[in-house]
Amino acid sequence: MGRPRVTKWWRATALAVLTGVLSTGPAATHSSADAGPAASSAGRDFFTYPAAATVRDLGDIASAPCPSDASQVCQGSTPSPYEPVLGNYPLDVTGLGVPLGGVGAGSFMVNQSGTFGPWFFGGSQDDSWEMRALPQAAFHVREQVGGAAATTRTLATEGPQVTGTTGPVADRSWESPLPAWNLLRKGEGSYAALYPFGWTNYTPFKTDVSMRFFSPIVAGEDRRTSLPVAYFDVRLANHTTATTDVSVMFTMPNVAAHEGRKPATVRTGLKSRFHTDATTGVQAVTLSADDPDNTADAAKSEWTIAARPRSGQKVTYTTSWNADGDGSDVYAPFEKTGRLTDAPLDSSASAGAVSVSMRLKPGQVSTVPFALTWDFPQVSFADNNTVWMRRYTDFYGAKETSRNDYVRGSYPFHQSFAIADDALAGHDRALRDVLRWWEPIATNPAYPVALRTGALNQLAQVPFKTALWEGGLVSNSVTPTGGRRLGTSVPGTHLYLGIDSPAGGAANGGMGTEVGTFSYLAYGQVFPTIERDRLRAKVEAVLADPTGDPYDPSVTSSTDPSVYTTNGDPFVTRIQGPQPAPGTVWFIDRPSENAFRLYDYARSHHDRKFLATAYPAMKKLLAYVQATIPAKSELPEAPSLLNPDPGLKSPLPYANVFDIIPVNKVDAYTSQLYLLALEAVIDAGRQTGEAPAQLTAWQAQLTRAKAEYESVFWDAAHHYYRYTPGPTATQDSVLLATFFAQHLAERAGLPDLVDPAHYRRQLAGTYSLFVSRTDAQGRLLGAPNMALPADVPSFPYVHPYLGTRFETEVWPSANYATAAAYYTAGRRFGDAALQQDGLEMAGAVATQIWQVPENGFQFDAPIGWNQARTDHYTYPAFESGLAVWEVLDAIQPVKIPS
Repeated sequence: MGRPRVTKWWRATALAVLTGVLSTGPAATHSSADAGPAASSAGRDFFTYPAAATVRDLGDIASAPCPSDASQVCQGSTPSPYEPVLGNYPLDVTGLGVPLGGVGAGSFMVNQSGTFGPWFFGGSQDDSWEMRALPQAAFHVREQVGGAAATTRTLATEGPQVTGTTGPVADRSWESPLPAWNLLRKGEGSYAALYPFGWTNYTPFKTDVSMRFFSPIVAGEDRRTSLPVAYFDVRLANHTTATTDVSVMFTMPNVAAHEGRKPATVRTGLKSRFHTDATTGVQAVTLSADDPDNTADAAKSEWTIAARPRSGQKVTYTTSWNADGDGSDVYAPFEKTGRLTDAPLDSSASAGAVSVSMRLKPGQVSTVPFALTWDFPQVSFADNNTVWMRRYTDFYGAKETSRNDYVRGSYPFHQSFAIADDALAGHDRALRDVLRWWEPIATNPAYPVALRTGALNQLAQVPFKTALWEGGLVSNSVTPTGGRRLGTSVPGTHLYLGIDSPAGGAANGGMGTEVGTFSYLAYGQVFPTIERDRLRAKVEAVLADPTGDPYDPSVTSSTDPSVYTTNGDPFVTRIQGPQPAPGTVWFIDRPSENAFRLYDYARSHHDRKFLATAYPAMKKLLAYVQATIPAKSELPEAPSLLNPDPGLKSPLPYANVFDIIPVNKVDAYTSQLYLLALEAVIDAGRQTGEAPAQLTAWQAQLTRAKAEYESVFWDAAHHYYRYTPGPTATQDSVLLATFFAQHLAERAGLPDLVDPAHYRRQLAGTYSLFVSRTDAQGRLLGAPNMALPADVPSFPYVHPYLGTRFETEVWPSANYATAAAYYTAGRRFGDAALQQDGLEMAGAVATQIWQVPENGFQFDAPIGWNQARTDHYTYPAFESGLAVWEVLDAIQPVKIPS
């Protein structure tokens, strides 16, 4: 199914539009007190899951909002470049679910109707997810209790088909399973999710039938975390008084990773075969594609449907049935006997199936372990002119040179059966190793339930937004910027590319810059080599850039070489940063944040070698931001709406991560991050042998900058740090995330950036300004980015075109980061009220995202929503919600087992 896409991130779209206008559970391994409901029907023997899981009735997909004062794409209208400016575009989507697939391997969601979609397989085709489900992919159960008639059901419901006042809404619709199949009705089961696990149970059967699905995301380990593996454990419990014959069938089409996208994927030469491994007992059908004309992203690619039958279980299969038919050809033999023919039903090789049958005595419980694996080993960019191996191929034969290029011919291809064989043979160990890091978070009573939900389910963003996690460069015909691509300096570097939102938008290079600082803690704890390697790439880019603050790599689906040679071939081409000067650099928070992240990775991972490598880049980033400090000042000057520099070519200067919120030259957020960068560089310099004279000079700059910060921003009348100097001494406003940098400094053990007394007083005194608004059910809506004291009637500066949109938005990232600051400060000052405020603030946004399905935010959380209403939101599926990990770590440091 096609999906209209936003091909540039919404900020750039808004800029272009307005400039143009102006120009013209696992089984009970946790305590019973923390267990969630085992089923929607009392007394059933299903897989259990923790209370933190998000739970919905299967197929009960709420209607997503469509207010009349925002984009009307939700009514079926054709999107225009104005949609992001209006709000609510890209659309949020209800009914999404857990993604399956390793990081960088390509992934798809098992959605709340039980089907496989949406999809995100990376490469230049994916600057947003592909809104498709697979009608041919499903599980099916046949049950015959004693001598009664058999019941056969497909374990999925119809997909949502949303139609608005002007036509179908493709962005919120997906396909149903094939018409010949006997589907479940809405509510005949439940869906639970706590990443990386999902659980479904099914009530129409007399046998208790449930499923657990997951991918082996093993924190801190690249091998299993990168694998293209999806486990499906089907649990069958016979608590009837009769012997029951039960069969489970898994059907899967032989599909391409990309459909209906540019550059087009060519995948022909379909084949299929049956495998068995006598040693492990794994039996499987593999669906492949081999043709010399196939594009790189489909070359020698394949799918494997595998099962590892246990005692008393019997496998049957078919290597081919008609994926373009109604499904009756594969359903008929299964419906009749529960078994397949062990032969092809046609010659198309377009779909395959595996069935496992067993007889269960009364009281007997049996679990059937299935796996779906795939081998799409190459991912391509720039219209297939740049091709990389995926990270998982390194563990199945691929070799790399010291410059991290792929050694041609080293990967054997056609490895999906080998991956499935290993996965099922290692199933129990994989489950144990995932639980080892997951359970201490999922069931930890120190963490409020809503925050456990938010932390783990938000982590699903990582595999589902990964355009590239590479295992070596295969080929490239694009001229690299500066003569060489990034990622060649340190052997063993594996570049990572994520996009800021898989709902639509361009890549941010996985680094995230001003956005990624809110999310990097989760990466550093669960995916530490990803964080390390993208920082290695950042070091290379900074040192190679003439100015010292280059833009992150981007991705384009264009087939025009003029596009990808300038800004669309990640890690090969890159954009030089602007020349720094006061008031001329957009997102001037970025260089300070990058300097701190380099420092903090080395600190938290005790990696002095990394610090030594990164230190020259840290110095260059500091020099860059210092070049924006005007004469007779100590703080960086951001682009100002009041006096936009002509070189900006826009009336919409972006000062920092808060985009178009107006700044009068300096702001408390950016300036505090500069203080953080200075402290980080000073401490790094001490550790790496920097000259004493330089350290003394920096320390003097830091002392003066802190003093100026207090004098410019502290408002003694309102007892807070004003965001930016107002037109008068008392006409000002306060930013929720004022103390983001202070929190990072405290977490890193660096000295205070601000006066501790002022810090505590602002937290205590401004909470009621931010947190009070509720929805119609009385649930808190969260804190907006900006607030006004009672004696200031309006914001001191209002954007002439977008008004106070971002001032009045609730950003989960800012709420979580500020909540962490509240909690940490409460512990530091012995102030339980501050700690409670932090928990309430974080819990409010987590509740709106994960416990209010009609918002459409589950697995699709936006950058923010309006302070008074969640039905007006901005930019779904945004990464920065991973800031919830800051709150967990503040409550109790997250310890990931090595």
